[in-house]
Amino acid sequence: MEPFQIHFADETLDDLRARLRQTKWPDQIPGIGWEQGAELEWVRTLVSYWADEFDWRAWETRLNALHHFTWGGIHFVCQRAASGGGIPLILTHGWPSSFLDYLEMLPMLSDFDVVVPSLPGYGFSSRPPKVGINYRYVAERWHWLMSELGYSRYVASGYDFGAGVTTFLAFDHPESVIGIHLTTLESDLTPMVDDSELSDIERYYLATTRRWDATERGYSAIQSTKPQTIGYGLNDSPAGLAAYLGEKWHSWSDVTPPSDFLCATLTLYWVTQTITSSMRDYWDNRWHPVKPTYVNTPTAFGVFPHQTVPEGEPPRSYV
Repeated sequence: MEPFQIHFADETLDDLRARLRQTKWPDQIPGIGWEQGAELEWVRTLVSYWADEFDWRAWETRLNALHHFTWGGIHFVCQRAASGGGIPLILTHGWPSSFLDYLEMLPMLSDFDVVVPSLPGYGFSSRPPKVGINYRYVAERWHWLMSELGYSRYVASGYDFGAGVTTFLAFDHPESVIGIHLTTLESDLTPMVDDSELSDIERYYLATTRRWDATERGYSAIQSTKPQTIGYGLNDSPAGLAAYLGEKWHSWSDVTPPSDFLCATLTLYWVTQTITSSMRDYWDNRWHPVKPTYVNTPTAFGVFPHQTVPEGEPPRSYV
């Protein structure tokens, strides 16, 4: 394991700002808002902030105050419990996110030994140049990482792709995983039965899911079939990247994160050129799927006050 410091070259940041200031903007139907995707003035405002106000160097200073390491191509942050005897906890992010999502939580987890890795192909973690980097593959890497850190028993938490990885950690290593905490489910729990046999709650959940799929699932369709094609545009245009990822953060968040956080996330994707490799998660998990049977490890599923679940909150019986 090697200590790691974050630093982006001045030339790279200057090039980013120049590209942002030279954006060729599309038109937009007046008054349509977000109905066809990212709203033009919202994206203009975000791009302007990113080009002229955002301070990446301040973020570097903040991030480098943490303990960063790399191991086998995987970047991770490690925070030991102040007591010296914390319960090991591994936290896994999703898409279109990064390890930055957990920064605000770290002070709240001072009783734990916290490990926050970057998924393969995100930020400072490399993605092997092959197919099949699915939930199970990553879960196995996480188990090796925790073992290398000296943890034979640990707890795990995750959302989105991180929930899938966390689920397979528990499924494949029940002897090591004390318990898991999920805030999204990355498994199809819908019973394979006739609609007439479903309860009212199940019918409502399925109807909500289908409505969400009809308006929000397009990104998943293209990323699970042609991630390379869309990657050319997003890897070359920071404004395009801001619109594409910013629309997801706006649509999927109860409260859209501050521009400063969004620009830090965008800068991480942009400078490391990992937007294309991150989208391969959709392709690999679609075409190289793995299905668990039943997870016996104690499992908590969190839905918090004021949280909306636009794609449908699963019935308690599914969990």
